[in-house]
Amino acid sequence: MARKNDPVAPPVPLELWRELYDAAVRFQLLAPWRWMDDDHRLGIDNQNGLRLLCVMGKLGEVFGLAGYRGSGGANFLLRLLRGEFPSDAPEAGYYQDALLVDFVPRQELRKQDRAILDQLQFQPAAIRPRLFPKFFSYKPGYLPWFLEEGEARQVLDDLEKVTRFAELVRAQPEFFAERQPEEFLFFPPSFTEPLTLEQFEWHTIAPVPPPADPPVDPRAFDIAGLLKAPLRPDIAWELTAFYSRMSISEGPRPYWPKLALGADAGSGMVLSFQLGKPEQTMSEAAARCLVRCIEAAGYRPATVKLDSINVSRALVPLAVLLRLKLVQAKSLPMANEARRSLGAFDRTR
Repeated sequence: MARKNDPVAPPVPLELWRELYDAAVRFQLLAPWRWMDDDHRLGIDNQNGLRLLCVMGKLGEVFGLAGYRGSGGANFLLRLLRGEFPSDAPEAGYYQDALLVDFVPRQELRKQDRAILDQLQFQPAAIRPRLFPKFFSYKPGYLPWFLEEGEARQVLDDLEKVTRFAELVRAQPEFFAERQPEEFLFFPPSFTEPLTLEQFEWHTIAPVPPPADPPVDPRAFDIAGLLKAPLRPDIAWELTAFYSRMSISEGPRPYWPKLALGADAGSGMVLSFQLGKPEQTMSEAAARCLVRCIEAAGYRPATVKLDSINVSRALVPLAVLLRLKLVQAKSLPMANEARRSLGAFDRTR
């Protein structure tokens, strides 16, 4: 019997699961990580959307396939390829938009995975070690999760295409010589058999800046009441917003809450903090935190220092009405110290 708090996986037709596991086994038996690395990347752009695919396993640690989705996934992959952060950095969980196939021992499967395998009477590939396909959905701000039906169809398409692509790469490794990280070979939307790499097209993927947060609507707050708090010309606060490491299991999918905190720039005292849900922007969490700081302190600061130009711009309408000066700062020593303390607390949870 399922426990009350067991996560509920999205419904996916059993026959689609059968196709997906069969495709994963064919990919596993091919073992393209033996000859493919980060230089051998595949682009796909069709009815399932834009994806950039990377085979994992050249280092002999994690074997599988990663498909980065849309402009957000492309930006993340390009940053990863440029070495801007390691793959196990917190950003990998907070900002990644991707679908992953991993091959793991049976004991690492989730209960829901094992239930599907039992229904399919699935047998892993007859190779050693015995590893089973495991599928993950990554969305920015959310914990890794089960596949939805549309995502399962996308992974099936990815596995089928990258399997054919890998066989061609093995025969023509020189096809990728002297290519830049931004260049991707795209699977042809239509082709004739036999399929060859000459039917693929090279495309340069340029980073797309993430969309800016919209301006915060001051009408969501009691501006008249906040203006009754006296303005302290000698006071400056620091305000920052980021993803918390402490996940929240609410709704259909657990998420990393956005966390904003305000600290006195002189004393370092934390004035207040605010958690934000997935549908809220970082700027909305910061705005609510700022209001809570004013309510808690009983006065308004003359200056609010921020480390995010995105948040700073979004807070302008609220700051104008509250007569606060927003200052862009390279670092927020007091707020960052509070954040580090909070991070140490999170790791003990």
